Amino acid sequence: MITLTLVRHGESTDNLKTCWAGWKDAPLSNHGLNQAKAAGEFFAGVHIHTIITSPLKRAFTTAQQIHKNQPDGAKPPIVTTPLIREQHFGEAEGHPWMAPTSPSSTNSGRTGIIDPKTKEKSYPVQYGRQAKFPAGECLEDVAARTGEAFDTFVMPIVRESEGKTCGEVNVFFVSHGIAISETIGSIFGKCIGGDKVQPESWRGLKNTAWTRLVIGMKGETLIYVKEAMKEPSSSSAAAMQDDTGAIIADEVGSANPPLTEGEDGQPDAAKEILAKVVAVNQYAHLEGVIRQKGGIGSLAHDEKQKAITDFFGGGGSKHDKVEATAAPIPVPAPESAQTVVDGDSIPME
Repeated sequence: MITLTLVRHGESTDNLKTCWAGWKDAPLSNHGLNQAKAAGEFFAGVHIHTIITSPLKRAFTTAQQIHKNQPDGAKPPIVTTPLIREQHFGEAEGHPWMAPTSPSSTNSGRTGIIDPKTKEKSYPVQYGRQAKFPAGECLEDVAARTGEAFDTFVMPIVRESEGKTCGEVNVFFVSHGIAISETIGSIFGKCIGGDKVQPESWRGLKNTAWTRLVIGMKGETLIYVKEAMKEPSSSSAAAMQDDTGAIIADEVGSANPPLTEGEDGQPDAAKEILAKVVAVNQYAHLEGVIRQKGGIGSLAHDEKQKAITDFFGGGGSKHDKVEATAAPIPVPAPESAQTVVDGDSIPME
């Protein structure tokens, strides 16, 4: 078995704007970089097998900080792949974000709504897993490519790790709020007894918060031992809540569910893996991360900003505005998967 830890990127400069930012490649804010550094320090004691990351700056920089804190001589490879980028919002990218125009499934405003005063076009949230903006992706598209990423980069590790115990093989995904929820939904779609698990169940990640699964081959018993991960403990309210992951995992099913009958009446025997969620939206590492005062950070809270923050985080997160931005860093081109070790980029065959 392995553990798969999915980490959302640190706060980006676009997280602080009311605009659609999927493939739009904004860097981390200064506060976001501090969040990423805190995450890297938190995971320093975890022996990481592989880090798989989106090539977008906000995710790749976060992955770099996790990699940086791994022991010298035992640093894992960083694999970048466009398969785990955020949802692409097509012609809405970079344009103002709008809350839904009405609580219905009509999806009005798909091609944008022009403000008669500013003449600026805004794009409201669209309903449904098939909904998309022109030239963009729907949620089903994101699920398909994140599932492909799991098959390509994680499944070989799961197979070779059969019989391993918790903490021996730890894989990290560094990605984006919507992409992470769709990744988890895709994984359960490949699991014995996991067909009915909805991706929306895993929404709500704060910046650099993480969710963790244990994944094994059919016949293995999935036993998660938190102490085996060698992560620091915390007494704060932000500390890992054991019951959160346990409750959600119990809703999904037992750690080793039986074969189930599919819609066609055939047993689910073709599926070869089991998975269980053991932690959701954990952010104890942010306990000492304090935003700089002054500047934009001192402005009053904007309810519209809260709405868009909730959307891209999957719901429920809240952030203040930041006063400055971090300079962009070079990242690998997103066209193909690459392995990056200590800053050197090597295209994968």
